[in-house]
Amino acid sequence: MPYDDRSPRTEPAGTARRIHAAMIAFAAGDALGVPWEGRPPASIDAAEVVRLPAPDRGWPRGSTSDDTAQMVLVARCLADTDGRPASMDFLTRLAAAAPGVRGLGPTTRRALAHFHATGELPAPSAGDLPTNGAAMRIAPVGWAVPPHLPERRRRLCAALSAATHRAPAAVAAACVIAAMASAAAEGAGRDAADLPDVAAAEARWAAEHHGPMDPVADAARGRWSPPPEGVSLDAVETAAAVVHVIREAPDLAAALPYAVSLGGDADTVAALVGGVLGVRDPEGITRLGWLKLVDLGEYPGLGDLAARLAALRGATAAGP
Repeated sequence: MPYDDRSPRTEPAGTARRIHAAMIAFAAGDALGVPWEGRPPASIDAAEVVRLPAPDRGWPRGSTSDDTAQMVLVARCLADTDGRPASMDFLTRLAAAAPGVRGLGPTTRRALAHFHATGELPAPSAGDLPTNGAAMRIAPVGWAVPPHLPERRRRLCAALSAATHRAPAAVAAACVIAAMASAAAEGAGRDAADLPDVAAAEARWAAEHHGPMDPVADAARGRWSPPPEGVSLDAVETAAAVVHVIREAPDLAAALPYAVSLGGDADTVAALVGGVLGVRDPEGITRLGWLKLVDLGEYPGLGDLAARLAALRGATAAGP
């Protein structure tokens, strides 16, 4: 069934609850994947995944990574700017927070080094790597912008991506993730089976404006297979993996361990799955028996932040 973006919109209080659950599910997916990041699927012990072993890199058990840190930074940037952040607004916040953020990726580190040296945004280059850092943090844009305003959502994706990631494929993947998060946040009448259609529709638009998105379209149709070496940092491959997981395991409690089992950039794929499925079904977090092992202490006030995003979504929907 083709995706219809005219579905009924939820009330602000219900939306705030959904966004809060999505933030928790995002962080939970991140923490679940951190101990297994970089490993091939064959080396991941399914029974151990939900026990959240301490990461090999010396981080505390239940730690989240740059995925959650940057997601929260984007959410706060959106709320503090009334939904009108410029690229520099986000980059300035990221530069200030970076010393305390675990696991920043290579493209983000290069952008921060450039910013510290010049005070400027990274310039577009033919050598820009299409890594997944922009898609990784972009879910709050979908939570804050309803589906019937796709151009506003896409402009925000472009602005928040450009702070660190200028490759067209990186922006395209961010657009796909934000579109799914936006649709999932509608709640009423939204089934997880619709979300691959949302991804496929956005991938078609992104292919026209940014470049090929065939893996995402294939994943939406059930024709994509996870790479045997694990999901790479490639933005389009990451988006395809998220769509694949949502299609194959639409329940949050099953989806997060399955996302980790794909290996590679397991924390990013699981975090994004959590951000999409958590906002669609906020009760899903109650089925995560291991959630108490996730350390959310670094992120106080998520409920208030969710309420601010919900208010922004409501104001955006009601505006011109």
